[in-house]
Amino acid sequence: MTGTIVSDIALAADATTATQVGAKAANLGRLVAAGHRVPPFVVLSATACARILGPIRESITAELASLVHTDPASLRAVAGEIRTIILAQEIPAEISTELGANVREIVDRTSQSDARLAVRSSVSGEDSASDSFAGQLDTLLNVAPADVSSAVLEVLASAYSERSLFYRVHRGLDNTEIDCAVLVQVLIDSAVSGVAFSCNPQTGDPGEAVVSAALGLGEGVVAGTVECDTYFVDTARRTIVSRSVAEKQSRVVVAADGSGTVVEQIATVTDQALTDAQVVELVDIATGLAEELGVPQDIEWAYDADGVLYLLQARPITATGARETIFDNVNVAESYPGVSSPLTFSILRNAYAQVFRACHKDFGATGAIVERNTASLYPYLVGTAHGRIYYNISNWYRLFLQIPGMEFAIEGWEAALNIENRYQRPSAPKRGRARVEMYLLRLRIAAIITVGWLRLPRRLRAFFTELQLFTADLEHRLHPETPERERDPEALLQWMERCLRELVPAYAVQIFNDFLAQQMFHVVGLLLEREGLTETAAITLRNELFCGEEGVDSVDPVRSALALTATVRADTALRELFEGPLEPHEVWKALAQPEFTDFHGACLRHISLFGDRTVDELKLETDPLSEHPQRLVPMLRNYLRGGQNIDEMVAREKQIRREAERTAARLFRGKLPQRLAFRFALGRAREHVKQRENMRLGRSRSFGLVKRVFREYGRQMHAAGLLEDPRDIFWLTYEEIAALTRGTAVDTDAARTVATRKSDHERWRAEQLPSRIVTAGIAAVGINDPAFDHPAPTGDSGSVLHGIGCAPGRVEAPALVLTTPEPDVVVDGQILVASSTDPGWVFLMVAAAGLVSEKGSPLSHTAIIGRELGIPTVVGVPDITRLVASGDVLILDGKAGTATIVEEHSS
Repeated sequence: MTGTIVSDIALAADATTATQVGAKAANLGRLVAAGHRVPPFVVLSATACARILGPIRESITAELASLVHTDPASLRAVAGEIRTIILAQEIPAEISTELGANVREIVDRTSQSDARLAVRSSVSGEDSASDSFAGQLDTLLNVAPADVSSAVLEVLASAYSERSLFYRVHRGLDNTEIDCAVLVQVLIDSAVSGVAFSCNPQTGDPGEAVVSAALGLGEGVVAGTVECDTYFVDTARRTIVSRSVAEKQSRVVVAADGSGTVVEQIATVTDQALTDAQVVELVDIATGLAEELGVPQDIEWAYDADGVLYLLQARPITATGARETIFDNVNVAESYPGVSSPLTFSILRNAYAQVFRACHKDFGATGAIVERNTASLYPYLVGTAHGRIYYNISNWYRLFLQIPGMEFAIEGWEAALNIENRYQRPSAPKRGRARVEMYLLRLRIAAIITVGWLRLPRRLRAFFTELQLFTADLEHRLHPETPERERDPEALLQWMERCLRELVPAYAVQIFNDFLAQQMFHVVGLLLEREGLTETAAITLRNELFCGEEGVDSVDPVRSALALTATVRADTALRELFEGPLEPHEVWKALAQPEFTDFHGACLRHISLFGDRTVDELKLETDPLSEHPQRLVPMLRNYLRGGQNIDEMVAREKQIRREAERTAARLFRGKLPQRLAFRFALGRAREHVKQRENMRLGRSRSFGLVKRVFREYGRQMHAAGLLEDPRDIFWLTYEEIAALTRGTAVDTDAARTVATRKSDHERWRAEQLPSRIVTAGIAAVGINDPAFDHPAPTGDSGSVLHGIGCAPGRVEAPALVLTTPEPDVVVDGQILVASSTDPGWVFLMVAAAGLVSEKGSPLSHTAIIGRELGIPTVVGVPDITRLVASGDVLILDGKAGTATIVEEHSS
């Protein structure tokens, strides 16, 4: 070797030669040395290239002296002159001869009789960790061996191209000192090619690799001229978490006349360009190189027609975006619509951390996994943006994917929450150790779920027992005769800490039950589809099969209220009182008269049992019914006007259920195994959905206890002079309250903090935030962006709006659009229209003709109660609160999932 030409074999054997070949060729030499399959190549060294340019160096320098890099015309003129000078130069004979011999040698090493070549630059600094020069220097493809010399001059000229000169100036690099080598490599006639990143190049997340693939040569992927498939891969689990498969109608191929490449139009290909195994193979290589070299890697690759993989380039990823975080409120807004107080958010955040830490253990997360996520994952499952509460969807996916074998559950979870599908399960391995491991993981998960299912009834009872103990303890502490030290701020804080440590984790049983409900509910739909029903028909029949379920505790508050209404209807004096002109507080005061003693006592029992079930009941700032008992009056007045009868409602739902069961029986007639599987899935789904609602009532009562604790805390902080009003405590976070109590607060001016937050929330209430927020890097920067993307209405054109039918029935009635309904809102047979609802809406639903909301899913509380009470319900109708006004006449079809505007209100 003279130093003029460096072969791939020599470069791999002696890394010291890398100084003469540039970054790109040096990287390829490392790949060869590591045993990777790289197309044969040789490098015309930087010394040789300097000799070629030596005779014209002064002319090039003179042209560069006249360059004004801020002037496009100057860049263009200087680049053009230098290009003309270089292309007119001849390569010295000895260099040309040696280059030709080495090119013939690499061609002879291939099995291609008519091998073509790729000729590209390898400049000092190019493809380095700081400067990629991506696309700045020319690469010539489909070069014949006889044309290599002219191609070399073209590449050398591109080192002084307009874009290369501009790039170097703006990266602070010297244009007069370009240390350039030229790489000559056998061109692989690739069937599929593309790039693979060891980390997500947009977010910088090392836990997610990205692979892009296209048919034909890789130039189409790099240049963006053809349709590409993209795969996102969890690097820890080696599972494809998301994929975008394009309809591929073109590919880059070598031109038949030998003049480079062309984009060829082909018949549409809808299949993946790569198999899942090939995707994982590429990720293995990319992440392996990243680990070996200590920096994230971007590799270019190609598979030939025989499926043989070649690595074409490897370079450090020069710039990555900040880590992406996705926030979504599609399901959480059902419980926390609109803005919520700082105290509510902080308690919710702590509660989620405790519940899902326990839940992760329930589903088989190892002790090491739980410990690793205690500080970085569990406390960040929810987020807040301008007072609204969102799920941190990115962390929810991490929660699932860190449990070995649980990938199968994500699809059912996404469907149950009605969130956008992002996860695609990888294809199951067909053979070998990977297939055995897959079955072992499935057995492990099956055993965990079976044990959890068997323990479920006992754990459900244990939660309610724990709730009773905490209730009794708090009743004792807050009783007037109890010594004050048992309810002073420190005692209340310790009670709250114990609640988060003991009662809240016990609620994790609800998550396990929810999981079983979601999966069984999903399975019921799949089994119906397998019997020939369309997806829509299967969803409709499934909804009808869940009507009329008995033993749902969430309906008990309504039954109790309707029983009170029946008493009013049957008693002349009570009826006159409720139908009279008195205000609600006046009616409640009148009920204290001796003649109404029995009814007044029944009302107080109702409030004692169900006073925690209110609109926005999970917001700590929402008062329970016990603090405003007069709010029971407008509720009973609504029922009195509407003439609702719970027995008739239940009878109607049971009839729908019986008809659905007969339809299902016909589908499975003569198919014993399928019928038995369906009956089992349906039975378990019904039971778990019922327990889901019962646990939600328990959750309401738990939050009722927390409300009482912080109302007492607020009174004591007000008495101590820290707060101007006892209710100002809701503007502080739980952590701030603890810090003020124990002397660790960095700012003790609570009144100033409260005033600032009140002002912020007043401004935020008027905002319309999107359901999904995507941030990069520091989340607050994206959330506070003044150019926040407020989504435009996306409702269907025309008067028919489409959503998800959840409770069958068809009704025509005026719309009543509610955002945050007041307790005394008059509901009298209208169709309620809302952005979202929470369990407390059940009292409004009973007096309504139907309900339609922008958010929700077939398993949301609204849908379940709608089915139980026989109220037509449709969820997931985009922007209906903006497209429909109160007074517009709607036809709501809970079976078809449509809301039709038949008459707009004159206003």
